[in-house]
Amino acid sequence: MSYGRADDLRQLTEEGEGLLRSAHVAARAAATPGVDESGAVTVTVDTEGRVVAVTVVPEWRNRLDAEGLSVAVVAAVQDALLRRLGAWGQSYSEEQGPDPGQKSAPPAGDPGADRSAVAQHIGFDPDGLQQRLHEIASGQMPERHRVAALTRLLEIVEAIERGIDEVSSGLQATLGATHTGHSPHREVTVTMTGGGELTGVRFDRAWLRRAHDANIGRQVAAAFRAAYDEVAAHGVDQLVANSSLGEARRALQDPFELARSMRIIR
Repeated sequence: MSYGRADDLRQLTEEGEGLLRSAHVAARAAATPGVDESGAVTVTVDTEGRVVAVTVVPEWRNRLDAEGLSVAVVAAVQDALLRRLGAWGQSYSEEQGPDPGQKSAPPAGDPGADRSAVAQHIGFDPDGLQQRLHEIASGQMPERHRVAALTRLLEIVEAIERGIDEVSSGLQATLGATHTGHSPHREVTVTMTGGGELTGVRFDRAWLRRAHDANIGRQVAAAFRAAYDEVAAHGVDQLVANSSLGEARRALQDPFELARSMRIIR
């Protein structure tokens, strides 16, 4: 690896970190809740697009029947997600400013804000890392360390290749699966795909006829939480986590430990 290419890599990494910081800031942007066309249902989603609160107006029965309420909940969720996406896009554009390549200062509380302090605390030297990478490529590193580093790197690459095949073979079945979440007493049922896409909301008709509007909202939110748990346990994320790709991802999530295992950090 030439030092010129290393400088390019450093610049690319810095620009990537700037983009990630902008994305983190944008993800925290507030979005207004979603509402269905009748105005009977309001839904609030969190920064990950998960339903966290549902409100049903007291006079909803004057506007909708039971089936209409199910449709209204789905519509309000979709509206909330669109609003969330719009808020993210606007905040990201504002954070980036007129020059997308310009680095922004790490916001308070951002994981990248204390990167330098953490690196200094544990003895991580970015310049030293660059030098060690050069030594691996040029053969200047002691042979046993160079072999260990290249072997570890090869293991990760092979795990990624295996993982891609494993995930690809099971992806369609996982995405096409249906996962169901229920409120505690099964008054409300929420169904989602393995990818987390909402496909339906159903109510126990007998319960719904006498349910208070506030309780309807609480039970719908509870059913959503249960559905998210099912998707997390059996959906795409779990498919990846259980594959060799998940093994590689876990290794790459700890760059300092990875660097030590590759003998890049002494």
